[in-house]
Amino acid sequence: MRLEGKVAIITGGGGAGIGHAIARRFAQEGCAVVVSDVNEAGAQAVAAEITAFGGRAIALRVDASVTEDVQSLVNLAIATYGRLTTVVNCAAMATVKYLHEISEEEWRRTIDGCLTSVFLTARYALPHLMDAGREAGPSITSISSANGVVTNPHFGGYSAGKAGILGLTRNLALDYGPHGIRANAICPGLILNDTSRPRVQADEAEWAGNLDCYPLGVIGTPED
Repeated sequence: MRLEGKVAIITGGGGAGIGHAIARRFAQEGCAVVVSDVNEAGAQAVAAEITAFGGRAIALRVDASVTEDVQSLVNLAIATYGRLTTVVNCAAMATVKYLHEISEEEWRRTIDGCLTSVFLTARYALPHLMDAGREAGPSITSISSANGVVTNPHFGGYSAGKAGILGLTRNLALDYGPHGIRANAICPGLILNDTSRPRVQADEAEWAGNLDCYPLGVIGTPED
């Protein structure tokens, strides 16, 4: 198993998307995972799915934009598994409006959900990642978005938050590479899951337009 001995915290892992797929795959490869999400029932369900096939997983209700929640998440990983080697940031928040229509509260909630959450997990996980040592291959992986590089209409706040992840990730790699910590960001486009698939496939024009964006002519899934 490629991830035997590793311990990961995963934010945004309680839905039907990328975080869920990462948690399941990590566990299949021997990693112990702490699945967190604002949806506590969803996080618990993912952890139960993992333990059912013999993996190691626990769940916690976490708002990754709240300091105390992130501290509890990191502390739970250490208390349960004795170390922390891996952080995966999948939590996000989107407000789909013209910029002049977004309230300041919506703006802050979007930036906090997309970007502040990544800062907080890094802030409180980094001491433990450094303690794990270079030989443990510590890492921070953040799910940004194609919207952090190019954007779609009405996605101003979301695009700003996801672009911010890219800058923060470069800084993490620069500052903590000497400690053996890798930092990477992934920028997926549209991902089909139980939520997005019916909506996108119901609109033939939207479906065709999305397919045209990808040279392979297919749209990704969380497992990809």
